[in-house]
Amino acid sequence: MSEQSSFNLKQASEEAYVEPSGILDQLNLSPAIVSFLRANKRILQVSAVVTVVLVVAISSYKSYRQNKLESAASSLAISMAAEGEAKVTALEHVVSDFSGTPSALWAATELGHMSMKDEAYTKAATQYSQVRDKISDSSPMYGLLTFGAAQAYEAGKEYSKSSTAYSALKDIAGYSDEGYMGMARVLEAQGENNKALAVYEEYLGTFLGENANERITTMIQEKITRLRAQK
Repeated sequence: MSEQSSFNLKQASEEAYVEPSGILDQLNLSPAIVSFLRANKRILQVSAVVTVVLVVAISSYKSYRQNKLESAASSLAISMAAEGEAKVTALEHVVSDFSGTPSALWAATELGHMSMKDEAYTKAATQYSQVRDKISDSSPMYGLLTFGAAQAYEAGKEYSKSSTAYSALKDIAGYSDEGYMGMARVLEAQGENNKALAVYEEYLGTFLGENANERITTMIQEKITRLRAQK
């Protein structure tokens, strides 16, 4: 009786067992989707892993980038507070240690300013130009750096390079006045009075209607009159 009971219990258990349908079957997905998922299970698993790795990598990079920006800003602030050679050394470290950050660009620009003060004009022009080449021409720094390079070349009597920089400055919003005046001034310094006159006349032609500036207009007219008298 005992053996029969055990047999009946085992038989009943086997008959009652139903193979699990799986999570896909429980999601009420269409048979076509379920078949696709099962057929591409391996590919989907790999894709999921790759996605997770990418998300983690991007998150880690953003965190690293933010920390780098904060450290660079802090180092720049400390460098700007220094003086003399200590300041130069500190700024150079910001440029080398935090390359690619706005702080590194500003540090390099400050080095250019310091070179100008020391009358190391060629060095200053090079520093300004190198920073400018690393940024977009839409950056607010672009015009400032072009102007700095033009002034440095002019101060160093590298008139050809200075004239080129001032010429480019004419087409940069907010710097056209400096561009025209600088270019004409450099041409005069080279004895190219006729070319300087042409630049002044072109500059005067930009003052139309609301753009007219009485003070600057009078100044340019005086320069034109002077150069014409020298012919």
